[in-house]
Amino acid sequence: MQAPRIDHDREQDPSPADQPATIRQPARPVFEMGRRVWNPKPVPKPSIPADLEKLSWPERSAEVVCHAILSAERWVSGGGWLREWIRLNLWVGIFLLVATLVVVPLVTALLQGVRDWTSLLGGTVANINVAVATLPPIVLAIATGFLVVKLIQRQRANRRPQRRQDYPPYE
Repeated sequence: MQAPRIDHDREQDPSPADQPATIRQPARPVFEMGRRVWNPKPVPKPSIPADLEKLSWPERSAEVVCHAILSAERWVSGGGWLREWIRLNLWVGIFLLVATLVVVPLVTALLQGVRDWTSLLGGTVANINVAVATLPPIVLAIATGFLVVKLIQRQRANRRPQRRQDYPPYE
């Protein structure tokens, strides 16, 4: 047995281009689960009970109907795929029914909560919009009033008092 040759000039890990291409099979677990779930068994040949003559007429009628249905099933699918298909569809239906009964009320309650909170948020935004829309005229009125008061104060401060000594006396 020969020792493996190590090329020190190249990197130890080969690049992805050096590795052979592998084919991925992402659906493999699905197929494996399908094989476990799908397990048809051959339908046995229906038989007539030995004590059919001793049964009452409703029991005999039920046995004959049951024999006819089992004979038809064996004729349609002797390998059991029809029975397995019905069984699988019943399990899927039961699963969907239970999921619907559990999940739909929760989703409905969640959506109603979202609707309520959205309407509250919409009302809050509307109130803020009204406040912002009415704020500029109020601010302008206050600012105008403040400017008028300041102008009046300035005019009074700049106005000279009329005293008698400022004017020459009349003669």
